[in-house]
Amino acid sequence: MKFFSLLLIISYAQAAKLSKSNYFNYEVFFTNPICKEYKYDEAVYSVNGKLLDGKPKNVYCKRGDFDSNSKRESSPHFNLKKLINDNEISELFFTFLSFSNSEVSAAICEAIKRNVKVTFIMDSKNQTRSGATRYLDQISKCKPENVPAGTTINKPKTFFRGNTRGLGYAHNKLILANYKNSDKVKIVFGSANMSSGTILHHENWHFITTEKETFFYQAHLCLRDGMLNKSKSRSEYKKYIKTCRQKVKDKYEEEEDITFYIVPTDGKEAMDNIVGNIKKAKSLDVAVHRFTHTTLINTLARASRKNKEIRLVADDDIYWSGVQGETVGSNMIFEYYNIIDMVKADINVRYMETNQNSRLLHHNKYIIFNYSDGTGAVHAGAGNFTKAAFSKNFENYYFIKIPSVVETFKKQYNYMFEKLATKYVDMPVQYVMP
Repeated sequence: MKFFSLLLIISYAQAAKLSKSNYFNYEVFFTNPICKEYKYDEAVYSVNGKLLDGKPKNVYCKRGDFDSNSKRESSPHFNLKKLINDNEISELFFTFLSFSNSEVSAAICEAIKRNVKVTFIMDSKNQTRSGATRYLDQISKCKPENVPAGTTINKPKTFFRGNTRGLGYAHNKLILANYKNSDKVKIVFGSANMSSGTILHHENWHFITTEKETFFYQAHLCLRDGMLNKSKSRSEYKKYIKTCRQKVKDKYEEEEDITFYIVPTDGKEAMDNIVGNIKKAKSLDVAVHRFTHTTLINTLARASRKNKEIRLVADDDIYWSGVQGETVGSNMIFEYYNIIDMVKADINVRYMETNQNSRLLHHNKYIIFNYSDGTGAVHAGAGNFTKAAFSKNFENYYFIKIPSVVETFKKQYNYMFEKLATKYVDMPVQYVMP
């Protein structure tokens, strides 16, 4: 019995951790745009009758704030360009719902000129949307230059996926970067599209450096290859992901400090994990863009009624959908009532007063779990808190237990909740944009 117990202790001590892999580095970048202060041109009052001067600084932004933020070294935008411009990169794989970022497009074109292999997947609805493929069309014209004789010439490739045979959006947000003559890799994921989501939306971006010989990276290759070759239907994709990932498990031990969920294959498992950890947590911090998943909504309400402290930050489009009595941006009226249910359950709700006129949003979607023993975890990734994002869409989610990452999210959430977000009583009652 003692020998068996010792084996268990040794096995636990040697459990795989991504944070122990070669080259490991994990950086989280929040957009946190620095924007001008925009004043109202007319008298605007808050819910509690206070005369308001203008929109909250560094929350409400305009397109003109782009240039002043583009060179900030703490921004995802700067670090994306830094990655793409790295001369040691040999291959870049992108999969995003949409792509409308001119500076990133220019950087990708320069990478192609260096003969970097570039593959891009985008949601198929962009094929019929006017101007939606503008930057991909530009990239398709970029060609390698000064390639030595005998070297393979890498021409950029673009594929369109999703919205067919029971599938929802190709909503993944992911970059895989390989390095020359090395088993080092970089995996980039987060909440944002390849748009103003790199700089003027309120978003989170994760940059992880690790090695190829890890479960985490190899599982991402399952996603990549599944999207490229096995994505005609949900059944085909789910079957492929399960088979591919099992082959990876046979060779590599899955890491215990970060769990990777591939949707639609793992949607139920991802939500079950959220529900289970809501029940375990002492307190919770929630950031939402879309908010329609009834299982999550009901679980949060029950948790709050059991005296768990819960804070929630939503985009003000949800607030305005209720005030206006109509859909605002992507948010529908019933999402307003879902938030009202949170308030009735004594959840502390605040709003980010962003700029719907320019489609600049609070686009974060994550949950921080704070446990009674002082530890924590974060659920983050591409998808919103909707049924489709856990069942029909192509999505990538992550459950992160790496302490430094959790602490970074806690610090950011406190900043957002206390300094940026607005209480209900301080929200404007007139739908006016400066």
